[in-house]
Amino acid sequence: MRYTESISASAQALRTALPLMSRQRAALHPVTYAVWYEHVTAMNGALSRELMSLTQDGGTLDEPQTWALYRKHIAELDEDMAVTLAQDVGDVLRGVSDCTDQAGGQIQHYARALQGWERALRAAAPGQHVQVLAEALQGTRDMGHAVSGLLARLEASRQEVAALRQEVHRARSEALLDPLTGLSNRRGFDRALADCLRSPDAGTPVAPCLLLGDIDDFEALRRQLSESRLNDALQQVANTVRSIAQSHHVAARLEDEEFALLIPGAGLHEAHALAEQLRHGVAQLQPGGERRLSLSLGVTQLGQGENGRDFLARADQALQASRAQGRNRVTVLAADERFAA
Repeated sequence: MRYTESISASAQALRTALPLMSRQRAALHPVTYAVWYEHVTAMNGALSRELMSLTQDGGTLDEPQTWALYRKHIAELDEDMAVTLAQDVGDVLRGVSDCTDQAGGQIQHYARALQGWERALRAAAPGQHVQVLAEALQGTRDMGHAVSGLLARLEASRQEVAALRQEVHRARSEALLDPLTGLSNRRGFDRALADCLRSPDAGTPVAPCLLLGDIDDFEALRRQLSESRLNDALQQVANTVRSIAQSHHVAARLEDEEFALLIPGAGLHEAHALAEQLRHGVAQLQPGGERRLSLSLGVTQLGQGENGRDFLARADQALQASRAQGRNRVTVLAADERFAA
């Protein structure tokens, strides 16, 4: 889920979220902000439903509950990034608070000045009214300058909020990516899989399909190659997976040598063809001038009412069948034999 709201929309979300955040028992920090931001923007239905359940009848969220919601429905931030964002959030909130306090002081001062000018006008002798009005006009000008200064500070805070939003988005994106290959990591894959499980096409010929692939003899490869060459080999395999993936596919690295391609809507014949294309592509790789690589793959399709655990297990069963039958091959296991490739 990406943060694509405009700056004005995100600023409005901040204004809406802050009162809600302040009523909770959890401290104000980036995790709290992310939870309430996604709730007030109605962009994370599962989070909102659980959050509303926890806060019904006047309940409030404590620190462990807030973190649990964040880990379950959003993503974890790198610890150093979380500290940095916490400081940024604190700076923005302090800036907004200072502006609010200063505005309140200016308004009270101006109100007292107005009362004074009103009394002076009533008590003024003939010919003194002009002087009182001149003082009132100058006071109004001073108030205008003060308001302009406050607006400038609020605009700076708005820009800081926009920059913070982008930073949170970047951190969240990185939290869902494998740092070596740039493919989705296990967390990113699991989120995409959860979306696929809600597919209305489950159990049909165009239900989501899953490819799982393992690099053959990976432990031997690890012993043969230096760390840099091994990383290069993994990046080459990842690039091959990426090269066959379409824009709506989810390419992921799940373990050291295990890769996945989640296809939201396709037939088993199409998924099988992509698996063979991937296998042939990897077979052309020869990192560091060593032996060529090979890939064993399992392919399956989501069945009606099937959960993610069973979907993955069947794909892994197909993968293990490929390895047992000599490796460097593709095995297809259909949830429904009517749709078998």
